[in-house]
Amino acid sequence: MARPLLLRLPNWLGDLIQAWPVVRATAEDARRPAIFVGPAAFEGLLRPRFPSALYIPWSRARRFAAVPEIRRLEAGLALLLTDSLSSALLAALAGVPERVGYAAEFRSLLLTRRVPRAAPSRSRPRLEEYAALARAAGLTVEDEIPRLTATDEERERASALLESRGLRGAYVVLAPGASYGPAKRWDAERFAALGAALRGRDGTRSVLVGAREDGEATGRVVALLGPAALDLTGSTDLPALAGVLDGAALVASNDSGVMHLAAALGRPTVAIFGSTSPIWSAAQAPWVRALYAAYPCSPCFRRTCPIGYGCLRSIEVSAATGAAEELLATYRAVFR
Repeated sequence: MARPLLLRLPNWLGDLIQAWPVVRATAEDARRPAIFVGPAAFEGLLRPRFPSALYIPWSRARRFAAVPEIRRLEAGLALLLTDSLSSALLAALAGVPERVGYAAEFRSLLLTRRVPRAAPSRSRPRLEEYAALARAAGLTVEDEIPRLTATDEERERASALLESRGLRGAYVVLAPGASYGPAKRWDAERFAALGAALRGRDGTRSVLVGAREDGEATGRVVALLGPAALDLTGSTDLPALAGVLDGAALVASNDSGVMHLAAALGRPTVAIFGSTSPIWSAAQAPWVRALYAAYPCSPCFRRTCPIGYGCLRSIEVSAATGAAEELLATYRAVFR
């Protein structure tokens, strides 16, 4: 058997989900073992699905701590799904002889195989960018669309969590946060108005999800919705989050990891885009509706906006409500 393939995973959940077909192709390549290197939080999502792959946690605080272990494992090829200089340096310091990635951040000399971009960065779907990297590393990606199935344990954990908070029956998930920055965040008041409209339509409660740092945005939505909301902000790791999303009748989210995970799980998803591009990062599935105002200065990919977030303010609640109602009518069987 050939020496292991080291896959340097993306650092963001949304990017990980977009790279999922490449992750699967790496883990299922019968020619060589797989080594995943990425944030520790991702392990709970990956290990149950790819038990044969070795997972090495990575953090910004200790970027090169994995060098000795990677060197010991004698990886033969490193496929870098990140564009960072540090990821290429990690593979080089660990003595991985082949290092494949896009030339970026002045790391060209550290790569043994520099993959040319077919178009300027962020101008074509990221799914295609990742698939091109995989092909350059000799992998076969059968399906570029990310697809996940929640595990029994994820569903059971979510069910227990929701029941412990007094929620039974149908619900929708709202994710008003986005760690990237406020230029990705639709107004909390608009999320609350969407939740209220769905409550009036079907009597569903809104479950708020997000990381602890999303607490301000989710807290405002919870305050506006009152008893119609259940706040799980900071209460779910990735496996529990997957279970909660899997059980939702509908998910409404900014362009974030929640949006990508929900779409990959096959949930009807309303995705709000502000400074980022739905061409580059929208989930490509028939059960996803991407709302994007195509404001004159967007996509700018800025974290904050100096001129008032017009791209987000141009997306009305009525557009989100209409998209949600269309999805619920089309995918009525999601109510379980």
